[in-house]
Amino acid sequence: MNSKIYTAKIRHQRKDPVRNGFSFSSFFMYLDLDELDILDKKFPLFSYNAWNIFSFYDRDHFTFVDQNGKEHEMITKEKISYTAEKYKGKVTKKKIEIMLEELQLDFQLGKVFLLTNVRNRWYVFNPVSFYYCFDTDGVFRVLFSEVNNTFHQQKMYYITNDDPVKKRFRDMQKKNYYVSPFIDYDTHLTREFEVPNERLIMLIDSVKEDKKVLTTSVIWKKMDMTTKNMLYLLFRYPLLTFMIILYIHWHACKLRYKNVTLYRKEETDKRIVESLTKKS
Repeated sequence: MNSKIYTAKIRHQRKDPVRNGFSFSSFFMYLDLDELDILDKKFPLFSYNAWNIFSFYDRDHFTFVDQNGKEHEMITKEKISYTAEKYKGKVTKKKIEIMLEELQLDFQLGKVFLLTNVRNRWYVFNPVSFYYCFDTDGVFRVLFSEVNNTFHQQKMYYITNDDPVKKRFRDMQKKNYYVSPFIDYDTHLTREFEVPNERLIMLIDSVKEDKKVLTTSVIWKKMDMTTKNMLYLLFRYPLLTFMIILYIHWHACKLRYKNVTLYRKEETDKRIVESLTKKS
């Protein structure tokens, strides 16, 4: 069984214009996308494309290919190129294969592992899901980061690797996406991460004009995928994905109370499109 569970300690620290920090415990499932049917049959608390205590649905991922509107499509296609019709009705791993072809990333795909929140009873919200793509020799080749905002929109970023022995990776990309209403769109996201093992560390910073606005660190610890451990998750993190969205809005209220600048989505999207149009 390649699929695992990772418990996590997540820390956020806002540096500018005011200080505001918090930490919380969470868990993610690290799913071998070839094992979804096996997991469904093996574990009574887990289902694939069906309701359960823990459920993985293909339709919860790659939702950006179905986003309507020229603005949203332009923002989404800044980092990737895709033909929406090719993805319809496909399972998640097949969608990864199609995306690799469209991006002309020339290697033979082996395993794809998805580090993500699954549905907890009926609900899920994923701030970000990570697809770790390996070639048929087991070499890590691509990380896709599927970022969601609270407006049911999604944007995909990716990082490639051609070094077969490299274990730690660093990347910086301009965000150009409305995620937090308290951080402007034109910040850069820097990420430092490892290939998942017994422990996994990821550092994500929002940087503007060489100044850190927000720092995020996530430290994961691996657990086996067992019914006993799923029961532990059920009672240790009740209604986790619902609590994530409540947590986001609670801290948004705190930042608003501290008079942090609020960026409106409609205005921000227009500014992003204008900047992308100039760049093209």
